[in-house]
Formats: sequence, C-alpha cells, structure tokens
Amino acid sequence: MSIESYMQKEVKTCTENETIDSVAKIMSTHDIGSVVVVKDNIPVGIFTERDLVKRVVALGKNPTEITVSKVMTKKLHTVNKDKKLKAVYHVFVINHIRHLPVVDNGHLVGIVSLKDIARVVDQQIFGLRFNKLDFSGDY
Repeated sequence: MSIESYMQKEVKTCTENETIDSVAKIMSTHDIGSVVVVKDNIPVGIFTERDLVKRVVALGKNPTEITVSKVMTKKLHTVNKDKKLKAVYHVFVINHIRHLPVVDNGHLVGIVSLKDIARVVDQQIFGLRFNKLDFSGDY
C-alpha cells in the first residue's frame, strides 16, 4: 500500500515569517511535533520540536522575536503520496528524521510521522491496536 493510506491529511503549516512563539503555540494546541513551512502550498522547510530545543531554547533566543526562517530545518525531505510504506520507512531511518511531508506534484497533501509508521507495523505484524493510554499492566 502507498503512504497515502497512512498519512495524516490535515497538516499544520506556517510561513517563513511567522514567529517561533506563534508556531510553538500551534504545536502545543494540536499536540504535534512539527509544522511544515510552506510557500504557495509547496513545502520549503519544517519546524520541529528538535529545532525549538536546539536552535532557539538552547541558544537563548527570544521566541517572540525570531522567525521560523532563521531556525527551521531547510534540508527538507519529502515523499510522493504513491511511495510504498517500506520505502518511506527507509527515508526515516537513513535521514534520522521523525516527520515527513507527503507531496503530490510538489504540493503538500499530508504528513506522516515515525509514530504513524510504528502504529502500522504494530497492527500489521503484531496485530496490536493501542487505544488505551495506560500500558502499566499486561497487554
């Protein structure tokens, strides 16, 4: 199956000129680890929790004054919506990334995370569906 079957279709995005505090609020509100930076619905970068920690907080930068363009990951990896799950998994592993925008003819159509892939593997290989939040007991 193609990654289109597993991707999240609702992608939170921002522009390069938005401030870090506003993008961090989007991430917090929607409980997500990344926001795709777009220009005319074409991904030009990604801002992740790792970018926030390493390029803003750890360096003592003011998140209300700095824009996403200054600290986002510019070396953006994307996959076409027709890519197979196995190929997408390899993109994650080879590039040491956790969030991957999905495109169709260069335009953003979704996003997939390493957690999404793990969930699919759990279901397909182990037959597990983790719907509960408490894993302290046997499952």
